[in-house]
Amino acid sequence: MDKKKFARVAESLRKFQRAELKEFENELGQKPVDKVYVDPLEGEAVLETVLSGNTTFLFGRKGTGKSTIISRAQSELRKKQDSLSIYLDVKSINETSQTSSVLSNFSENREVVLEIIQPHILRKAFLIEIFTKLIDELDSICKKTSIIDRFLGRHYKYEELKSEIDLLKERARSGVLHNAELPILQTIEKEVKKRHQEGLKRKDNAELAGEASISKASIKAGLKTEDVEEILDDDEVYEKYSKAVLRTFPYQELIKKLTDLLNELSFSSLVIFFDDFSELTWIEQRLFVDVILAPLNNTSDEKIKLKVAAYPGRAYYGNIDPSKIDILNLDFYHLYKSSDVQTMEQKAIDYTRRLIENRFLAFGIRPEDYFSSVADIKDYYILLFQVSFNVPRLMGHILHSCYLDQVSRNEKITLQSIRLASRKYYENVLFQYFDRKNRYATEPFSRKLDRYNQKLLLKKLTNESKSLKTKISTGEVGGKYFEGLSNPPVSHFTVYPTLEPMLASLELNFLLTKYHEMRDKSGNDVSVYCLNYGLCEDERLAWGYPKGRRDDRSYFVQRCFSYNGVVHQFLASTQTIKCDSCGATYPIEEKEKIEYFDWLCKECKQGRCKVTSLSDDYIKELQNLNEDLKLEEVELDILEILKSEGREMRAGEVSALIDKSHQLVGWRTTKLKENDLVEKESKNNVTLNKITERAKAIYFNDESESNLKT
Repeated sequence: MDKKKFARVAESLRKFQRAELKEFENELGQKPVDKVYVDPLEGEAVLETVLSGNTTFLFGRKGTGKSTIISRAQSELRKKQDSLSIYLDVKSINETSQTSSVLSNFSENREVVLEIIQPHILRKAFLIEIFTKLIDELDSICKKTSIIDRFLGRHYKYEELKSEIDLLKERARSGVLHNAELPILQTIEKEVKKRHQEGLKRKDNAELAGEASISKASIKAGLKTEDVEEILDDDEVYEKYSKAVLRTFPYQELIKKLTDLLNELSFSSLVIFFDDFSELTWIEQRLFVDVILAPLNNTSDEKIKLKVAAYPGRAYYGNIDPSKIDILNLDFYHLYKSSDVQTMEQKAIDYTRRLIENRFLAFGIRPEDYFSSVADIKDYYILLFQVSFNVPRLMGHILHSCYLDQVSRNEKITLQSIRLASRKYYENVLFQYFDRKNRYATEPFSRKLDRYNQKLLLKKLTNESKSLKTKISTGEVGGKYFEGLSNPPVSHFTVYPTLEPMLASLELNFLLTKYHEMRDKSGNDVSVYCLNYGLCEDERLAWGYPKGRRDDRSYFVQRCFSYNGVVHQFLASTQTIKCDSCGATYPIEEKEKIEYFDWLCKECKQGRCKVTSLSDDYIKELQNLNEDLKLEEVELDILEILKSEGREMRAGEVSALIDKSHQLVGWRTTKLKENDLVEKESKNNVTLNKITERAKAIYFNDESESNLKT
C-alpha cells in the first residue's frame, strides 16, 4: 500500500485547476492529461464532438470535467499543422479586469452619476481584456511553435491589430464615453431615478407628491448595484444598452483582420476555448455573448471555431442559433439517458470503473490494494457513483477523506467509510453553501434571500422524505407494495417537468440531482430527483431503491413519491407577484394569467410585475448580523480552505481548490491579513498563508455551526 500515491490520486481528482495537471508531470510524464483522460462515453464520443468543426457548448456542474475535456481536445489540436487553439479562462480574465487599475479618476460633474458609469466601464474593460488575451495568446503560440517563420513574416499585421486593442483599452481606462453610450446610460439613470422616487413616495406620500425632483446625491444614496442590474434585465433596455456597447467596439473590423491574418498564415481554423463562462453575472454574460461570442461565431466565415464551457441552465445564446451548434451535457442523466433506470446506471457505473482504474494505473497502483475485500470491487464502484454521480471533483474529495481516515493509517477503505466521507462532505462543504455564505458573505440581498429560500425548500423536501419513511414503515401509505421493507428507501421523488426550474439551484450545488424521466401511474410525464447521498446519511434515510424486487422499476412512480404538492405549497408560502411601479401584489397562483398579459399590472396599468421572494423572518435575521464581520464570498472560500486543510498554504495551492486565480488569492489574503484573519509567513522565498485563531472563532465557531441545521 503506497499511501503517498493514493493521496496524489485523490489530489489530482479534487482540485480546481486548468486540468493540464502540470504539477503531476513528475509522476505522469510531460502530457499528464493525455494519460489520465477517460471519456465519459465509449469511443471517446465526447472528445470527438468537441473536436468537430461546429461551435460547441459543453454543459456540466462544477467539477464534472469540462476543463479536462478542453485540455485533452487542445492536446489533439496541437498535433495538427493547419489549425491553432487558444484557451481563455473567462472568469480569471474578468477577475483581472476588476482588480486592475481600470477605474481612473472620474469627474463628479459628469452627465451620468458615477455609480452607473463605474460598472459600465468595468464591463467594457472585461470585454476588451477578452480580445486582448485572445491576441496575446495567438502571438505566444505562434512564437513557441514551428510556425514562427511564417508568423514573423506577417508580424506587422499582428502589431497593427494589437495597437488597435491597446487604444480601446486606454480609452476605457480613461473613462472616455462614446457618443453612442451616453443616451442609454442616461436612460438607465432616469429609470433609477424613477424607481427611487416611487420608493420614497411609498415610504412617505406627503413628502414627495407630484413631479418632485430627485437630486443625484439622493440617487447615489439609495442606488445599489442590483438596482441597475434589475433595470438591465428589462429586454428592451438591455437591447439598447448592448447595441450601444457594440457600437463602441469595432469588432467586425477586428475580426476581419484576425481572419485575414489566419488566412495569410495558412491556417484552416482557429479554435477558441472559453472556460468558466457561467461564472459571470447575468449582464456580463449577455454582453460577452452579444459583443464577443456571437460576432466571432457569425462573422468569421467559419474560420474561428468556438468551444464554450458553462453550467446547466446558466447559458445565454444571444444571436447564436442553438439549432446550428453542438450541445453536450456532462451530468450523468443526460449522458446515459435510457428508457430504464438499470441501463442508465450500468453505463454510468462503467464510467466510474474506467475513471478510477485508469487514474490508479496512471500513478502505478491498483484499486484492489486500497479497498477492503469484505465487499466486491464492483460494489465500491457502484457506491462511488452514487455518492458522486461521476463528478470527478466530488470523487476526489471522497477519496481524500478516505485517505485521511483510513489509508493514512494503513487501513483499507470499506463501504461504510465511503458513506461516512460522503456525509462529511455534505456537512462541511455542501451545507455551508447556505449558512456561512448567508451569514458572512457581502452580496446582494436578493441573492441571500434566494439562497435562504432554497434552504427552506430543501428542508421541506427532506422533512417530507422523513415523514414518508415513517408512514411507509407503519403501513399508513403504500399498502402491500412496500411489504417486507424494514428500511424503505425514500431518497428519490418525482415532480412535473414544469417545476424543474424551482430545483435548479439546489441541483447546481449538488444537494439534489436529476435521476430519470418516466411516466407516473396517471400517464403524466414526471422527472425523478434524488437527495444528496451524504444528506441522506446525515438524516438516516436509505438511499436508492430496493434491488431484486420483481417490480423495482416502478418504485419511483408510487404515488407517495410525488412531491408536486410539496413544491407548490412551498412556492405559495414564499413567493408572490409584485408590481415594480405601484407595489400591488398578487398571489403566485395568478402567474400564468399575469404572464399572458405580458406581466402588465392590472392595478396601475403601467408597471410590470415579477415574481418576488418573501421572508419576513429572514429579513429580521439579516438585520441582526454584524456588518463589520461580512467578507467577500471569495474571502470566505479562502478561510474555509485554510481551516479545512489545517496547514500553511501557498496562494497557488488555495487557488487550485477554490477555482480562483492565484493572483486574486494573493490580493485577498493580504486584505485578510490586515483584518487579522490570516497570517503570512515567508519560508524559502515562498509566502505561506495560515488562518488565525480569531478567524476560526468568528467564522467557524463550533457552537454556532451545531445550530446551523435547526
